[in-house]
Amino acid sequence: SDYLTEIRNESMMLVSKRVKGFGFEELTMDAFEVAKDKMRQSPRKVEVIEEIEDFLAMRTEKKDDIVEKFKNYMEVATPQGVPWSKEALEKMEKVPPFVLGMAKQTIEGRARQRGDKMITPSIIDEVFTNIMPASAKEAMGMEVTEEDLKRDEQIDQEKDEAVEVTLKWEDDALKKVSKIPIPFIRNMAVKRIEQEISKEGKDVVTLELFEKYRFTF
Repeated sequence: SDYLTEIRNESMMLVSKRVKGFGFEELTMDAFEVAKDKMRQSPRKVEVIEEIEDFLAMRTEKKDDIVEKFKNYMEVATPQGVPWSKEALEKMEKVPPFVLGMAKQTIEGRARQRGDKMITPSIIDEVFTNIMPASAKEAMGMEVTEEDLKRDEQIDQEKDEAVEVTLKWEDDALKKVSKIPIPFIRNMAVKRIEQEISKEGKDVVTLELFEKYRFTF
């Protein structure tokens, strides 16, 4: 079913992302040994990796096919940020360059809000239909509804509101984040960036730190 296919795709993408994070550019059987070494402080994760190895060992005739399937995911996996499926990237090729940045930012923000681990065509469809500003939809040649126009009015009313922060932000960093036009994306960006900076033991968001973490939300 489509639901099971999507779960499989998300799982394969997550594995690909982790493997890339371990320094591998492609999935090989050696990657599992490295993964077990990296995860040795988490016995349950090591156990899961060993279960995958056993599963592949029992499917000798199909093992190479399974590894081959991962190659497509390795091509689009990123160590940070939300990864995009190959189908989603192909769908975005139709988006005009002048709205591409806003579209990708909105799509990734919505994916995080939903708790999705990977950008799929279904998220793109939802954003283009229900979230994307009317001006962007019009630029893409899409139908603009009365509901879209009302949503744009609400965004216009909220976009100039003061950005809610919990850490101290330097002025240039605050100006940058304030330029994110869609309020819920802006709030999510602030929250995520502050979380990452707090992990570093810092309590001031500089422009350098903002640029470092701006694409992780």
